[in-house]
Amino acid sequence: MLDSGLTTELITPHLENVLGIQESGATVTGIAAGGGNTGKLVKLSGASLCCGSFASGNSELPLPPLYAVVSDFPQEHLDPNHDPVEGMLGMEMLQLFDADFDFPKEKLRLWTPGTALSANKGLAQIPAAVLNESGLIGIRIISTSQALAQPMIGIIDCGSSFTIMNWEAANIIGLPRDEKFYRDSPSILGVGVDGRPQKMPTTKIQFTFCGDPYSSGDVLKFSPPPPYWKPWDPVTVGIGDLPVFADLLGDGKTPYKGPAVLVGLDILSQRRVIIEAGSSSRRRRLAVAPSA
Repeated sequence: MLDSGLTTELITPHLENVLGIQESGATVTGIAAGGGNTGKLVKLSGASLCCGSFASGNSELPLPPLYAVVSDFPQEHLDPNHDPVEGMLGMEMLQLFDADFDFPKEKLRLWTPGTALSANKGLAQIPAAVLNESGLIGIRIISTSQALAQPMIGIIDCGSSFTIMNWEAANIIGLPRDEKFYRDSPSILGVGVDGRPQKMPTTKIQFTFCGDPYSSGDVLKFSPPPPYWKPWDPVTVGIGDLPVFADLLGDGKTPYKGPAVLVGLDILSQRRVIIEAGSSSRRRRLAVAPSA
């Protein structure tokens, strides 16, 4: 399973045994956009991507050594019609490439770093950045209903089925915290890799993005999307203060209390998405088809 909201890789204890990994790694907590997961850290040597068509002409693409947290996770039995999901590949692997999620064509393309955006014209480029030391990618996201274009942090998470925002984001958008306001809307149960469920009310929201900041007199503003950009289709969003918002976006001492949104598959799968490869800079580019 691919998860752009996961810092490193995850494998099950069963897969660890199948691979014959004998080392006893240190116990660590892997950060995921849906929650942390604690297990021992092991080195994955000799891994490769297979069953594809690669520039070398081979059917396999060797990968450099990767590191995985060994732990059971709820997504292991996500689909009862298929074999268990024995592992999850996170940003440690994905940032080796320009990762091209072509959802409309049901394809994943892995480009040589720095080549995907120049080879695919017509996509809208969204300014993005690496969040702390996590490797996860964040953008400035806003609701189309916001009176003021104060952006929220949007965490790109293709491992989440649906989009979730914290209560501070709801406040920015103008939504009340009173549960009576959401009684006619269904609730959802969010379960991250940590396995802890959290019940959340929902509401329908349409999102778009804004670009880099600039000064207009004494006012700080953010550049709008290009004129050919169409906002994403509205989605049903869960509202809840997931621990990841405070932990991932904090500085290790002070938890983050600002507005944040977990941008899930309900938004991402609407269009083609390219995540630019990692580099020495925290800046990244996220390219998205401007319309469905």
